[in-house]
Amino acid sequence: MANEPVTAIDSASVLIIRDGAAHARHGTLQILMVKRHKNVRFAGGAYVFPGGKLDPADRALEKADNSNMKDAGPKNTGQDIKPEFLGLRYAALREVFEETGLIIGTIDKQAIGEDQRKAIDAGYRASVLKGVISLKDFLQKTQITLDMSDCLPFAHWITPKAYPMRFDTRFFLCVAPEGQVPSPDGREITEVEWMYPMTLVEESDGVLMFPTMMNLKKLGQAKSVTEALKLLREREIITVMPEVITGDKIRFRKIPETAGYDDVDQSRTRAAIDLEKG
Repeated sequence: MANEPVTAIDSASVLIIRDGAAHARHGTLQILMVKRHKNVRFAGGAYVFPGGKLDPADRALEKADNSNMKDAGPKNTGQDIKPEFLGLRYAALREVFEETGLIIGTIDKQAIGEDQRKAIDAGYRASVLKGVISLKDFLQKTQITLDMSDCLPFAHWITPKAYPMRFDTRFFLCVAPEGQVPSPDGREITEVEWMYPMTLVEESDGVLMFPTMMNLKKLGQAKSVTEALKLLREREIITVMPEVITGDKIRFRKIPETAGYDDVDQSRTRAAIDLEKG
């Protein structure tokens, strides 16, 4: 039927955080943002979190990995992972590697340093990105174990039904691997940059997507990694599917007050709202 909403595509997005130099107003908390190539169909030219669509093989691999599934409760929150997030964590961390080169995992239970990361990047990143090698084969060849216990559910957003392109996105929070240096993939991603969440919100000037803006604002309620993890422990994740409201002059988006987000001036988000672009 013509009026049936488009099916939302399963996807994962990752907020990678670290403590950096102290900011006068915003503390030490920094987040890794990536800038999409201007010619990419979705969110071209925008600053976003690393992430992308679910590959069904990612979900199958995560479910088959009994060693990781035994530790379903993230160790930094003490909470059980909600069912809607299961199967998306491998997709999330694969996208992180493809887009930034960071490896959130271990080899032989040891942290992966920058020299080791660079060697793995040079040997495998392009092949994983192009789909020449599967995630399963990549993990087997490198002996990497992805760290599910540090891939923490942060938010769940579904694009409004009125939009022509829709995503069912699970947002995860990860602490950056110590010592590893991110870099753009040179294809979809042209820049990677550590930023203070609230500085980006304040200076965005229309370059952020609405969910990006809102989740930066939510994260920015903390001023350090420790505070961010503490707030995550204290809050329930409420699924958000914004309601499109038609006002006198413009459509705007309304989200549940219980979802834990502060108000955001929507005129500062990307193109305010355009039902043709989403």
